[in-house]
Amino acid sequence: MDETHRLGHKVAAHAIGSDGIAAALKRCVDSIEHGDGLTEPQMEEMARRGIYWVPTIMVGAYVAPGRRGTGRRCRNGKAAFQLALKKGVKIVLGTDAGGFDWRELNQAMEFDYYVKYGMTPCRPSAPPPQPPPNYWLVRQNGHHRKGKWADIVAVSGDPSKDITELQRVKFVMKSGSVFRTTCTELSN
Repeated sequence: MDETHRLGHKVAAHAIGSDGIAAALKRCVDSIEHGDGLTEPQMEEMARRGIYWVPTIMVGAYVAPGRRGTGRRCRNGKAAFQLALKKGVKIVLGTDAGGFDWRELNQAMEFDYYVKYGMTPCRPSAPPPQPPPNYWLVRQNGHHRKGKWADIVAVSGDPSKDITELQRVKFVMKSGSVFRTTCTELSN
């Protein structure tokens, strides 16, 4: 990991269980993906060091019934999420696409979990004031102006009033190319 950081890259650890999370934190990772089993002291350390957490709540809720973990993992996940918010852990949205059949499950449901677990509706859908460099290329993204990549997602309603609007995407532009549009005013 030292070499990765020396080269200016970030390190994400897919860690489950407090022992695995502790090992990842000891090695100075930049983010913890999943993080089932985060302890309060680990959350405090993550908040203090600015380490991001990507909880991937939806995949756990979706696959838990088949793994005999239906209620416990979801209840523990909710309590951990709420405590992490209270402790000031930086939470970044991720879905763990690949952990479930993404054609069956709308990945934007992850936003809904974040709001149900205590985030305000604007927070999970808006980029943080200081973009986390380990999640997008700061030099190319983050600004909508000539010469920059344009990544835009549009919905009909207001996600700050109904976060589930993000499950009904009408328009997608990635790197300046339109991938999807159901907006008639844009289609003509």
